[in-house]
Amino acid sequence: MTNTNSSKRTNWQISLLGGHKQRGGGTAADTVVVTSIGGADVDLTGAELAPQTTLTKISLIGGVKLQVPADANVEIESFHLFGGRRIQPSTPSPSAPVVRVRAYGIFGGVKVSRA
Repeated sequence: MTNTNSSKRTNWQISLLGGHKQRGGGTAADTVVVTSIGGADVDLTGAELAPQTTLTKISLIGGVKLQVPADANVEIESFHLFGGRRIQPSTPSPSAPVVRVRAYGIFGGVKVSRA
């Protein structure tokens, strides 16, 4: 499901120790997670997506685990000294919503799975 509303909000999650977990429906907001130690576990499968939704994760230690709808386009921009990225392949349409993942840290990685 796509939301074409142009007024977007950004959800900020900042913590010294601990991660961020996001599940459920509603309209997905752009999200920024900043932690020293902790990851981000985000499930967007039941959310209403804008044409572009961005998840930004910055941490020393911690990665990103993201679940997206099967028809979503996913773009990943990441840098980790130790860690990798794994994305479940698909062939979404060019008009499908885009989920951008920007993840930066020392230890961690990015894993994207589809519903």
